[in-house]
Amino acid sequence: MTTSTHPSSQTPIYEELVEEQGDILAEARAAAEHSQLTASRALDWSDLRRRD
Repeated sequence: MTTSTHPSSQTPIYEELVEEQGDILAEARAAAEHSQLTASRALDWSDLRRRD
C-alpha cells in the first residue's frame, strides 16, 4: 500500500510541495541567475578600457 498521491513519481513529497507552494527552488535559481548577471554587468569595466 502506498500513501503517495503521485504513484509514478520518484519524489512524491517534492511534487506535492511544488503543487501546494510553487517551485521555490526554480524561483530561487532564477533569482540567483538574475543577481549574478546584474553583478556581472555592474562589475564589468571592459568598456572603460576600450575607450583608451
